[in-house]
Amino acid sequence: MSVFKTFYYILRENKISVILGFAVSIGISFMYAGNLNSSETSFEATESKIAVFNKDDSTEAEALIDYLKETMDYVAFEGNQEAIDDALYFEELSYVLEIPKGFGASLQSGSLEMKLSVQVKAGSFNQVYVDNIINHYLSTYQFYTEAFPQKSAAEISQLTMENVTEKGQINFDKNFNQLEKNQGTAGVFNVISYGLFMTIFSGISIVNLAFNRDEIRRRNSCSPISKKRISRQLLTSSLLFSGAVWAAFIAYTLVYTRIGFNEYTLYFLANSLIFLAAVIAFSIFITGLIKSSELIGAVNNTFILGSSFIGGVFVPSAILPDVVNKIASFTPTYWFVRNNELIGGSLKLDNDFLKDFQFNAFVLLIFALIFFLLAMLTKKERGGLKISLFRKTASQ
Repeated sequence: MSVFKTFYYILRENKISVILGFAVSIGISFMYAGNLNSSETSFEATESKIAVFNKDDSTEAEALIDYLKETMDYVAFEGNQEAIDDALYFEELSYVLEIPKGFGASLQSGSLEMKLSVQVKAGSFNQVYVDNIINHYLSTYQFYTEAFPQKSAAEISQLTMENVTEKGQINFDKNFNQLEKNQGTAGVFNVISYGLFMTIFSGISIVNLAFNRDEIRRRNSCSPISKKRISRQLLTSSLLFSGAVWAAFIAYTLVYTRIGFNEYTLYFLANSLIFLAAVIAFSIFITGLIKSSELIGAVNNTFILGSSFIGGVFVPSAILPDVVNKIASFTPTYWFVRNNELIGGSLKLDNDFLKDFQFNAFVLLIFALIFFLLAMLTKKERGGLKISLFRKTASQ
């Protein structure tokens, strides 16, 4: 029991470092969890933040812009392509329209040969609805142009505006709402991976750093408790601590985000438990080698934080280069996030889903097994916990 007491005494004395990862994860997940608490089942065009770059000095182009200003959340935006990309990524804009030169003349001729240039964020639902609204306006304008060739462009624009300004609402079925909720839940669980990894690694490393000090090791070697027993108690304490941290993160996620408890939640929890096994094994292995506090911060800032960035926690893997994704595949975080995205993007938990989920989970278990074997190997070299596949017997 003395090892247990010492383990938690060290954690209590270094509680600031231990709870840092939990606090960081809570702060980051606020922006994800806020979207899960809404129960909206409809979409209005005014929710779309649209910016227009007009390169055509014509009445038709101005009329289209006036229509978009009236029906949507129009944003007066100026900037280069890099600024547009940033605005779309941070959701300052949801739709960017470029009207090319010659648009008005093409529209007057009755055949819109010049295509409008559109930019949206990858995976955005806004493009379909805004495209339909713009196409409806243009087709209505062309209809009046053909029906009343004697009327001026201003009169055609007026008739078109009167026709298309009727507002409507689109209602989504429960599958869309479920998919949107699952994707938000996947985002919260992705963020949890960083805090969970950081908290568990920091806690275990702080304790092992104390036990690995030369004076402490020499003192323990003189104690009536064997090295094997100390190693077992340290392992048990690490498992209990990690389980408590995991339970705290999961409780926060389920209670604060109010995602409910269904079959999707079960898969999210199962995925997090498998990831937890890899995290514990990695932490025990690496912290068994650490002899200075500076190395704890180095691992936190390089491997844990770095794997979160390239693994899809903070930056979606879809927008990262293939070479980055290949490097990220050598980290457990990548496979954890991949499984979360699989769960969040699935409406049916069929055989194809199970096959992909099991494959990602299997890779995570391989990571856990490799780290565990390496941890046991290093402890064996130090006279600690050993693994024996065959029991030795005395020779006759």
